[in-house]
Amino acid sequence: MISRDEALARARRWAAAGRPGPPPEVDFYEFDLGFVASRRGPTPQVADGPPRPPSATGQATVVIDRETGELSRWPSLPIPALVERYAQHRAAEGRFPPDVREVLDQAGWFPGRDMTAAVDLWLAHFADELAGLECFPAARAALIEFGGLILPQVGGGRYWSSIQPTRSNGVVTESSEVFAEEFDNPVFPLGNNDDGPSELAMDAQGRVFQLHWADDFFIGPDIDTAIIALIRGGRMPAASDLTWRTDN
Repeated sequence: MISRDEALARARRWAAAGRPGPPPEVDFYEFDLGFVASRRGPTPQVADGPPRPPSATGQATVVIDRETGELSRWPSLPIPALVERYAQHRAAEGRFPPDVREVLDQAGWFPGRDMTAAVDLWLAHFADELAGLECFPAARAALIEFGGLILPQVGGGRYWSSIQPTRSNGVVTESSEVFAEEFDNPVFPLGNNDDGPSELAMDAQGRVFQLHWADDFFIGPDIDTAIIALIRGGRMPAASDLTWRTDN
């Protein structure tokens, strides 16, 4: 646990690092989980009237954790939004292993991520192609949180997984329809993978499958487990083994 004075000193050292001349002033805000600091920009002058307050937009911003003293970089956001996002970040600690969390962070994921508007547009745009396939609540929730992410495979792998709606905005439904008929288990398209290439799909229970031209594979019982498996790579059981069925 660090004090306000210690946090302010760390913020000032961060603000001055690598910058010649007098150390810059910092804007500093305390909240329950830590402290927000950003370099204070120059005050804009106007021809008439009093000086305007500086804009924080674009300013480098860090959060200093109250418990550990660790500094982490954050986007330039209004203080309430940044505080809320940091609280979500802390609440999600332990959800993913560090190596997977690093990949997710670099891909643009963060706790509380909400892509509802993009998902709704994607579903409406491809309504004809998706006709007859139910977007289960679990699939919709996964798309809202992870939609648009492109996740590389680490640990020597070479494949990428893309979660819909991707930049290509495409959708393939044939594999989902074939899988549903073969296993009597409807699924909804979740994304795609470079291996094959192949499709990613989720069923009503939240189980995730890879629909490959060579075989279908069971990736995980939920989206978090599936994302870990996709990022780390490795062998996955064939869907035909039926290890994923709860009635076995």
